[in-house]
Amino acid sequence: MTALLALSCQSGSSSPFLRVCTAISSSGFPGSDVVGVVVQNAIQALVLFVIVVAVGRFLRRFTTRALQRTGADAQVRTLVNNVFTIVTLTVAVFAALTAGGLSINVLLTFGGLTSLALGLAFQDLLRNILAGIFLLIERPFRIGDWITVADQSGSVQTIQLRTTALRTADGRLVILPNLSAFSSPVVNSTAYDVRQFSVALRLPGGAGLEDALGKVRQVVEANPAVSKEPRPFLQPRLDSDGGVTLTVRYWVEYRSNNPDALSAELVAALHAALGPWPQLPPGPPQPGVTAG
Repeated sequence: MTALLALSCQSGSSSPFLRVCTAISSSGFPGSDVVGVVVQNAIQALVLFVIVVAVGRFLRRFTTRALQRTGADAQVRTLVNNVFTIVTLTVAVFAALTAGGLSINVLLTFGGLTSLALGLAFQDLLRNILAGIFLLIERPFRIGDWITVADQSGSVQTIQLRTTALRTADGRLVILPNLSAFSSPVVNSTAYDVRQFSVALRLPGGAGLEDALGKVRQVVEANPAVSKEPRPFLQPRLDSDGGVTLTVRYWVEYRSNNPDALSAELVAALHAALGPWPQLPPGPPQPGVTAG
């Protein structure tokens, strides 16, 4: 209040809002000088805040469009957008407080105390914001990747300042705090272009296992969509009834091939290569069914 009392509209101020202060001060009511200075500073602060926000928004849009034209990654654009938002708001608040009449020393002291209070009150929020920035910088996953965090799986839709949004396989939306995605183990199923898939075959008892393994390997390795390195891996398992379940694991560049169509193609080819299939002995007649 002492600082405000020391100010007057005729103190050499070059503010464009000097007329507002002069008009209020000349009204003659008690404290009109102080009210005039307060109103003038408040208008200055509001106008400067709006100008800084508008300029920051313009620069953010201009930079984002420039990045789009250069083909920059969507995650880079998100990081730039978030950084512009934080910097713009911070500069706008400090500029408005300075224009409102606060001195630099008072502003720094107030800012330090406010930062401490906000840090204690909103530490989870700040941790999520910092985690979101680090996620965008380190990029353990990108927008469009399929990830699993804890018990949640889905395609990454957005990485915001505080949260990461996932779209699940059944079309639901999952909102994860950035801190969870940053501090928890993350399984990125689409980080690499080549992934492992598998099909399983049931070989009846009495089938020549060695011959079947050779035919299966020949069919799988002959398919051009199956990666040559790593090579397909065959894993036979003896079942309790004497039959064998043969699991074929192979690697596919899934971005340029349809894994489901390839699995169906391999199953059809393996079925044809291993035929004719031995007939299993008929089981015991079911109750209520008469063998004719």
